[in-house]
Amino acid sequence: TVSLYVPTCPGRPRAARGSSSLVAMASSLRHCVLLASLLCAVSVAFTSVSGGGSGLGPITTNGRNYTKVCDPARFAAMGLEMGGFRYCDASLPYAERVRDLVGRLTLEEKVRNLGDRAEGAARVGLPPYLWWGEALHGVSDTGPGGTRFGDVVPGATSFPLVINSAAAFNETLWGAIGGAVSTEIRAMYNLGHAELTYWSPNINVVRDPRWGRASETPGEDPFVVGRYSVNFVRAMQDIDGAGPGPGADPFARPIKVSSCCKHYAAYDVDAWLTADRLTFDARVEERDMIETFERPFEMCVRDGDASCVMCSYNRINGVPACANARLLSETVRGEWQLHGYIVSDCDSVRVMVRDAKWLGYNGVEATAAAMKAGLDLDCGMYWEGAQDFFTAFGLDAVRQGKLRESEVDNALRNLYLTLMRLGFFDGIPELESLGADDVCTEEHKELAADAARQGMVLIKNDHGRLPLDTNKVHSLSLVGLLQHINATDVMLGDYREANHAEL
Repeated sequence: TVSLYVPTCPGRPRAARGSSSLVAMASSLRHCVLLASLLCAVSVAFTSVSGGGSGLGPITTNGRNYTKVCDPARFAAMGLEMGGFRYCDASLPYAERVRDLVGRLTLEEKVRNLGDRAEGAARVGLPPYLWWGEALHGVSDTGPGGTRFGDVVPGATSFPLVINSAAAFNETLWGAIGGAVSTEIRAMYNLGHAELTYWSPNINVVRDPRWGRASETPGEDPFVVGRYSVNFVRAMQDIDGAGPGPGADPFARPIKVSSCCKHYAAYDVDAWLTADRLTFDARVEERDMIETFERPFEMCVRDGDASCVMCSYNRINGVPACANARLLSETVRGEWQLHGYIVSDCDSVRVMVRDAKWLGYNGVEATAAAMKAGLDLDCGMYWEGAQDFFTAFGLDAVRQGKLRESEVDNALRNLYLTLMRLGFFDGIPELESLGADDVCTEEHKELAADAARQGMVLIKNDHGRLPLDTNKVHSLSLVGLLQHINATDVMLGDYREANHAEL
């Protein structure tokens, strides 16, 4: 088989989002690297492009855009005096400022900021915020209101799929990729085309190579998966390339981009026989849970200092991951000391009620159970017209006595402490000069090509047939028992690759 990787940027050919293709190209050796082997994985990554507006900064207030919440001009445009809001006093510790912010909100306003499409509270100068971002192997377009491409930023550097980069076993490379991705995110943020929170990397341990999301992960070894997460997350988040110094308050350390390790935990099935990812109950022994499924996440949080962990759809020994206090509040936040927030995989709380029918709970009961277990943010399915459960049922959960307002406050503090560290309120001077020229640079494209080279493994090269001479070889034939392109149909679940191969 032939593995071909094309680092894609503005003007480059692209495949449909979520697809994987074999593309026969040899137009530019600088932008296109052809590496072949008799047995090697196909890894072609593409970045989609869609429409988007232009402007400076993602925070829109009265028709103008801003890069930070606490801008005197922004408050003036709202008829407010910024000096009257202690949460905008940059001389105060982050924690004190967040307490002031949360204390100004009514219960109704608090609940409306517990979902991935947080509504803000104009009354106190708080803008809306879209928490969802994706950056597994490059900045991904998530649509209107979030990270998006357009005339100002037509596209971003697309690095090899994670399974390919992980095969390089090069921690320096993994960090370089994370650093490049975060630089492009921050540049796009300054241009009003991105947010600052990204739910990447995927560090689930692969148990079956047919799993449709295996290509998103670093593979089957818990230690390698963990080390990948540590290097990628550190590079995504660290502004100066170093973690907090001895004795430093990690909650006060500014971060470049928020990186989220997902999906916690024991998630490696999308559809198999009668099981699917929404109703699957992973029966895991304690030793296997600790040594296999929890280990990469522990490394991600403890050593990588990730600012976010995402819980998964599935149940673990009967209890949904997103309502499991032992997993969330006791382990992630307590034992591992997470300095950030915990978010649900999108629609996980509704899944407890609609699909798993866990304990016969209704929306109010599931919302209370998840938040009490340690879940801070509920990602809903807004693209299906469904509101997240925290926003929909949080108010009733408090009014019915199933949830305390102080528990809502605690979740909001975790969320807004993260945004404080990201400079969402104050900006980060070292990063404010980044712009369009820092996206899809020649350096980043060469890094993507080098990552593809390092991840390829040549098993055999009988008779020195490789590398192929692109001046003589103009077409390739893929032969095997899985009938060429239809090989993708053996993948298990809704994350299998679509049939978009081009030969």
